[in-house]
Order: sequence, then structure tokens, then C-alpha cells
Amino acid sequence: MVDTSSYGSYRGVMRVGTKELKNRLSHYLRLVRGGDHVEVTDRGAIVAEIRAARVSATGDDECLIALEQRGLATLGRGKPRDVSPLRASRRKLLSEIVIADRD
Repeated sequence: MVDTSSYGSYRGVMRVGTKELKNRLSHYLRLVRGGDHVEVTDRGAIVAEIRAARVSATGDDECLIALEQRGLATLGRGKPRDVSPLRASRRKLLSEIVIADRD
């Protein structure tokens, strides 16, 4: 474990260049695991943020609901219809079977 006491003034948010991050990635990941937030810079400009991942108790459903609320996804409603596998016939083109199935 990394002793972060010497980083007392940096607790919370820390900036690091891409080269330093590459060379000491494990160190910065331990700090993030401990609750710190790392801003990654490239030539002085912030290009990314590293934060601890949030674990959701409800899993994918909560994420999908959040996407729907933001207008980025539409959740299905009701039961899915029975979709039996299509079998290609030697006498019909598969495209003809698909078109017939759409009707």
C-alpha cells in the first residue's frame, strides 16, 4: 500500500502528465482506490479524469434507466415476440425469406 500522508495537500484531486501516469500507473490506481481523483494532462491541458468506479446494486437495469432518462436509449415494453430461427431454402433466396417474414 502507498503511504499517501506525504501527499496531504494533494488529497482529493491530483494532476499528472501522461508520461508520469504511464510510468507509475499502479501507484496512481492505488491512490484512486483510496478515494483520490486524478486529472491527466497532456501539455498542460486536462484530457482525462480517473476516479473510482461506482458499483451499482441493481446492475445493468439502473444504467439502462439512466440512459433512457437522458434520451440516449429506449427500453422495450412488453414481451418479446417469438422469433423462430430462419431456415434457408435452396429454392428461395434468404433475402426473399426475410422480406416475407417482415409482412
